[in-house]
Formats: sequence, structure tokens, C-alpha cells
Amino acid sequence: MEDILKLVENYGLSLVLLLGSLYALYRFFFFSIHEVKNTFSKHHEKNASNMEEIKKKIDIILEYIRKK
Repeated sequence: MEDILKLVENYGLSLVLLLGSLYALYRFFFFSIHEVKNTFSKHHEKNASNMEEIKKKIDIILEYIRKK
């Protein structure tokens, strides 16, 4: 706590608040990127499995057509 008070005394409250807000924005930015990446990767995995099911159904339909 004394270190923070010394920083405020030496550099001024505005600079300390600026650095704190920049750090918070930095953390929020990378947290947001990480969450978006995870969300989209889960979404793409789900779509890939759905496409595999559709391909299997199309193959069944094609086999049925070929038999006739």
C-alpha cells in the first residue's frame, strides 16, 4: 500500500489512474479475444459434426438412387 501511495506522490494521481486503466483495458482485450476464440471453435466443431451427419445422409440417398 505504501508503494502505491509513493507512486501517487511522485507521479501524480492522473498518471497512476491512466496506467491502471490501460492495464484493465489490456486484460479485458485479451480476455475477450480468448473467449471469442473458444466460442467460435466450439461452434465450428458443432457445425463440422452436423456436416458429417448430412454427408452420411446424402450418401444413403445416393445409394438408394443408384439401386433404382
